[in-house]
Amino acid sequence: MPITLSLTFTLNRPDRLSRLEAREWLARAAVWFEALGDVVLDAHVVFDREEKPVLLVTLHPTPPPIEIRLGASGKVRIEAETSSTGPGYYAYLCDLLRQMAEEFDLDSEPPEIRSDPGGYFATRQREPLEQHFLRWLGSACTNLCSRPASGPVPLGLSPSHKFRAEGEVLTSLGPRDRKWLEAVRADVQKGRDFFPWWVPTPDAVYYRNRAIVRMWCEFPWRPPLTEGEGELADGIAADLATAFKLDPSIELPWAEWLELLTAIEGDREGFTVTPDDQVLSIELWKRTGPVPPKAGVVPIGYRRFPVRERLCSGWSIEVPGDFAREWEDTRTWTGWNGLRTVWFQELGFAKPDGSTPSAEEALIVGRRSMPEGERLTDWTKGTVLGEAVFGPHTDDDGRTVWRLSGLAAVPGRLVICNIYVEHADDRDWAANTWRSLRHVEE
Repeated sequence: MPITLSLTFTLNRPDRLSRLEAREWLARAAVWFEALGDVVLDAHVVFDREEKPVLLVTLHPTPPPIEIRLGASGKVRIEAETSSTGPGYYAYLCDLLRQMAEEFDLDSEPPEIRSDPGGYFATRQREPLEQHFLRWLGSACTNLCSRPASGPVPLGLSPSHKFRAEGEVLTSLGPRDRKWLEAVRADVQKGRDFFPWWVPTPDAVYYRNRAIVRMWCEFPWRPPLTEGEGELADGIAADLATAFKLDPSIELPWAEWLELLTAIEGDREGFTVTPDDQVLSIELWKRTGPVPPKAGVVPIGYRRFPVRERLCSGWSIEVPGDFAREWEDTRTWTGWNGLRTVWFQELGFAKPDGSTPSAEEALIVGRRSMPEGERLTDWTKGTVLGEAVFGPHTDDDGRTVWRLSGLAAVPGRLVICNIYVEHADDRDWAANTWRSLRHVEE
């Protein structure tokens, strides 16, 4: 069971709230969170499937965003999944929510506690909270130990991606081996270093670990291609610099930090704003220098390897880890790295009589818009059927590139997957990427 904090406060207001008033209140709360400083990574209001406003607050890269909702009756409902981040995150969040309640004149009575594992919100006792997190990890390790070894196993990572990096157990702070699983199963106290946020106060270890999590799981190890990637690079660099300033003796990923700054220096589009710190640069060279990495030492970064990207409606595809990624809407996704681009769009439809078309019938519909080109070998994987052609294509700038125009179908759903490459020699890569499309029923 995940470790989830779930609370309900009440806004001191006698009349009912309109949806617009609820959104405005949540927007004010978002501004308050963002003003708290660098502990808050993001706070913004979105709309759920019922078109109701939800405030999403991100304090750390490992957990899903905290969800804050305000209903018409004035009930402020808060949900936060904290399992893989640690007791420090849980405790910090509890104290932060108490501050929010005071700031926004929420009820003076204790809030409704729907879920408070370890009892910290009610008692503020850290020892039971820490033991609760360790027991959760021990149970997770026990479950993984009972499974046969079959490639890298994620533990506490986001389900949005499946990394293919080297290692037996992939965690947010780097790979572990099965011996580590066995050790934690036998003694949960040996699992403390799994959690990136153990102590509530943001100290040097907190900033270092937050940077390392993002280096392992998010950073693409090249100059940024988007504004978001620039913000990511700046954020990691700032966290490492803060950790060093708070504790100059702390162990940091010196070589990868230098590689990060090199990527920032390679930013030609102005996506980054990290200043050139000569004193820090000299210190980094002292720590690393032009010495090649030690043999057997795996450099930080799951995105140095291919990633299985989770798309929509059960679809996924394997792409290079250094791909930038963007959603145009809930069904249209683009990934690229400057030389290669993958464009995905899912279409769902029914037959005129309302029945669900088979995969073969869905392909017939898609085939009508297929351009001319070299017909590639069809493929089947589970319930997925695929067809594609490969040939030259003139892009929007008038350049000639090469395009794989691919289709993939399951009953009732058709995928268009166009892959653009600079050279005809990339045909096999494009074909293998298209054939990596998978579908699981959700």
